[in-house]
Amino acid sequence: MTNMPFGQIPVLEHEGKTAHQSIAIARYLAKQVKLIGKDDWEDLEIDAAVDTVNDLRQSK
Repeated sequence: MTNMPFGQIPVLEHEGKTAHQSIAIARYLAKQVKLIGKDDWEDLEIDAAVDTVNDLRQSK
C-alpha cells in the first residue's frame, strides 16, 4: 500500500481507489457481501449500534 490517507491504517484499496476509516470500510464491505439490514430503518439501527459502540470505546 503506497497511499495511506492521513498516514493511518486501516486502508482499503479497491479498483484503483483508496479508502480509510475503519467503520466506513466495514460498512462498505458489509454492503458488498450483503450483511446489511432488510430496509433503510434496519440500516439506521445497525449504524446506531455501531456508532454507540465506537463512542463507548472512545470515552475510555
